[in-house]
Amino acid sequence: EHIAMVILNHASIPDRTDYILDKTKPNPLPVMIKDAKMLEDDKCSFIVIPCNTAHYFYEEIQKSVNIPIINILEETVKYCEQTIPSLKKIGVLATEGTIKSKAYQNIIEKHSLECVVPSEEDQKSLMNIIYNEVKAGEEVDIYEFQRIIGDMKKLGCDAIVLGCTELSIIKKDFNLSRADIVDSMECLARA
Repeated sequence: EHIAMVILNHASIPDRTDYILDKTKPNPLPVMIKDAKMLEDDKCSFIVIPCNTAHYFYEEIQKSVNIPIINILEETVKYCEQTIPSLKKIGVLATEGTIKSKAYQNIIEKHSLECVVPSEEDQKSLMNIIYNEVKAGEEVDIYEFQRIIGDMKKLGCDAIVLGCTELSIIKKDFNLSRADIVDSMECLARA
């Protein structure tokens, strides 16, 4: 049941959020385009990018190759539509770069749904969880994470998207198997 795949784990790509928030930082786009072309040269049928924030660059990367790139954002919103009854509002937990770029907001609105993002305070706390806990290999403050989810639910969110692959790790490690918590990485894997 395993499929043939080429994995390009290019961990030294410049940080996407840093560039989105401050265009004087190193631009990851040229590296991502080069990587996409390498995958195309290796005769891959399609490309997946397991980073929500990197989808800020999706259109430019897609223009650079002739094979499809599966869009994690689009697949996640479609999954929400298919699985959450009476879906009206989707809350998005993601990096500040993903939120500021409005990547999810634009796709959610394209599907005639409402997008809710964390308050400024909750976003700062979420960035701490993503960068200083998960990425740093430190213990995750699960109570703070669940508090943020609770705040999103209070705002009327029918679904909460884990729009950062580091948040997928929290879902797995803490067995957060609620139907209203949608893991973008799982949506990408299904697609």
